Order: sequence, then structure tokens, then C-alpha cells
Amino acid sequence: MNESGATGMNRRATVALLLAVFAAAVGYGVVLPVLPLLLESFLPSASFSSIGWHSGALTAIYAGAPLLFAPLWGRWSDRQGRRSILLLGVVGFGATLAVTAFAPSIGWLYTARFLNGAFAAAILPTAQAFVADRAVSDGWRAERFAWLGMASIAGFFVGPMLGGIVLQWGSSVSSNTSTAQLIALPFLISAGLALLGAVGLITLERGSESPAQPSDKNETVRRRAATLQLLFLAGLVAAGVAAFEVVLALRGRSLGMTPYQVGIMFAECSMVMFAVQGLVFSPLVAPSSTAKLITPTLVIMATGLFLVPYAETFAAQLVVIGSVAAGAGVLTPTLTYWTSLVSGGAQGAELGRQAAAASLGQTVGSAAGGVLYAAGTAPEMGFLLLGGLILAAAAASLRLGPRLLACRHRRQWHCGSDKRQRQPLTCVKELRLRIGDSGKM
Repeated sequence: MNESGATGMNRRATVALLLAVFAAAVGYGVVLPVLPLLLESFLPSASFSSIGWHSGALTAIYAGAPLLFAPLWGRWSDRQGRRSILLLGVVGFGATLAVTAFAPSIGWLYTARFLNGAFAAAILPTAQAFVADRAVSDGWRAERFAWLGMASIAGFFVGPMLGGIVLQWGSSVSSNTSTAQLIALPFLISAGLALLGAVGLITLERGSESPAQPSDKNETVRRRAATLQLLFLAGLVAAGVAAFEVVLALRGRSLGMTPYQVGIMFAECSMVMFAVQGLVFSPLVAPSSTAKLITPTLVIMATGLFLVPYAETFAAQLVVIGSVAAGAGVLTPTLTYWTSLVSGGAQGAELGRQAAAASLGQTVGSAAGGVLYAAGTAPEMGFLLLGGLILAAAAASLRLGPRLLACRHRRQWHCGSDKRQRQPLTCVKELRLRIGDSGKM
């Protein structure tokens, strides 16, 4: 038996998927420290507020593109296979990064960023669906989902540092290097990393079409209701994290914190989320038990948000920020895992919709965070309102865990070639019979 058959996916395929997801996250993060300089090169006489407005608009366009394209990529991957959509996404992402590096005008820059976000929307949901297609057990699926999430977080953490380091290194190495060349360098490095990821994806198996969904109409309705609630929570958590980050940066400045201290707070968010994702789907935690974590984790996240306005010192800020980051770190992979598990055969479509919901939440949250902070005489209202919304979602999710466990999608897991399709099991009796048969093999 080959390695892929024994483990669901060989090491080469695993590394290729992780590199693709990491490259997409790096490509997003690397832009952040470079974007103001790029805008100043197009708008040399623009005011600071104008540069800030364009920076926010370009970020929103990138984050909003998956809202339109992620569901489409997901459906196409269900029909055409995962590898072709992954390759198209990664190659397109790398190509549009290169176009961004040499954009001749601000109009080109907006177009390139939109296309960049559109191609990025194909990568993570399709990679998750690829993993789900080959899952040999619930624990295997959960662990690989956690790895993909950790690769994404690592990319978001490395990207901004890479952009800043490359700019500083380029300016110190050669005084003859123009500003335009320095600005282009981080984009080109990220584009090269994306294309390297595409080379690894070429070796992937094409991926089979998703199996048919259960014909039981009542079961389909129950699964649809659970999936819609998961999508709503994914959007809410993304909105909460985005608004939290915006207001946190603004409040840090109002408290007199240095840019270094604000950077430390954001670094803490990434590191806590990275560690928690690795823990929640480790062998120490049964995957089925994660359904019971959703409501209490929402409460912990809301509590942290309520306490942020009252944390006046840097140390106190780190404590409450850690609680919010831990909550988001648990919820993000857990919601993705259960969306995949209860979605039946339409893995790509449902994971694409979840990416779209998170994109909508990120866009709305970022805008709302800035507006709430700037509009009121009480800046803490942004945290309190956000905490209240998440607490209300926790109350509405009290029965979600049992419902997820009740409608959990069972499959028969096969080892071997792609020709052996994994069909959904809708009858407990049939499940027991098949497990008994497999035990005799």
C-alpha cells in the first residue's frame, strides 16, 4: 500500500498545500508596510488622510473580492476537481502580485489588488476541500485543517516583517536602488514564493468530484440549518477580529503606546492563535468534542472584549488581548471543521461560502471598527458593542453543539486509488455493517 493510501495524503501533497496557503498569506501581509510608500509614489502631493483612505480602500477591495469569488471557486472545484482550481488560484495570485509591483497608475493598482484577492479566494477553501476529500478519520481531517490554519497564520505573521525587512535591506545594500525598485521587491519575492507553491501543486492528484449528498430531505434540511448557523458565526468572528484589530491599533496610540508596543500586541494575537489552533485539534482533544467548545469560547471572547476598555496598562492589555486571540484561534478552525463535516458532498461549495462569509465579516468589521471609534466620545463603545453581539451569538448557539453531533456526516473511508469513491452513509445500520466488513479486511 502506498503512503497516500495509508494516510489519505502523502507528505509531498501535504507540503504543497501548506506552502500554497502560506504563500497566499505572505502575499497579503507583505503588502501592508509597503502600501503607503507605493501610494505616495502615485500621489506625491496627497495628504496623510488621503493616503490612509486609499490604503483602507485597497485593503477592503482585496478582502471583499472573496465575497464574490470564493463560492464560485468552491463550486467549480466540486465539478472540475481540486488541483486545477488550486493551480489557477496560486498562479493567478502570483501573477497579480507581479502586476502590482509594476502597476503604472493607481487605477492599475486597484485592479491588481482586486484580482489578487479574487485568486487568493481559490486557495484556502479548495485546499481544505482537498483535505476533506481524502480524510481517513475525523481526527485526521481535524489535524490537517489545523495545519492549514497554522500555515495561514504563520504567513500573516511573516508577511509584514518580510516587507519591512526587504525594504530596509534593499536601501542599506545599494544607495543606487530607486524607490520604485525597492517597493517592487517584496511583491516579486512573494510572487516567486507563490509560483514555487504552484510547482508543488502540479504533482497533486486531480481530485475526485464530490459524492452525491444524502437523499433524505429531512436530513438535508437539518444539515442546511446547521451550516447556515456556522456561516453566520464565521462571519461574526471575522468581523469581531477585524474590528478588534482596528480599534486596538487606534486605542494603543491614544494610550501613548509606542509603535513597537502596538506591534507586540498584534504579534501576540498571531502567536496565541497559532498555538491554540495546534492544540485544539491535537491528539489531546477528540475532534467531536470541539462542537461543545463553540458556545463557551464565544463567551470567553466576548468577556475579553468587555475588559479591553478597562485594561489601562500594557501588561493588562496583553492579558485581555490573549483571551480574545485564544477565542478566535479556537473558533476559526472549529467552525471550518464542522462546516466541512456537516456539508455532505458539497465540500468546495460550502467551504467557499464560509470564506465569503468571513470576507464579508472582515470588510464590515474593519469599517465599523474605525467608524465606531471615530464617531463617539466614548471609544470603548466599539469593544462593548462588539462583545455584546458575540455574547448574543453565544446565547443563540447553546443548542448548536448537540445539533452538530446529531447531524455529523459519516463516511466510509477507503484506502487506495481515487477510483474508490467515498460515499456518504445515511443509515446507522449501514455504517455498522460497513465498519464490521472493514474490520475483516
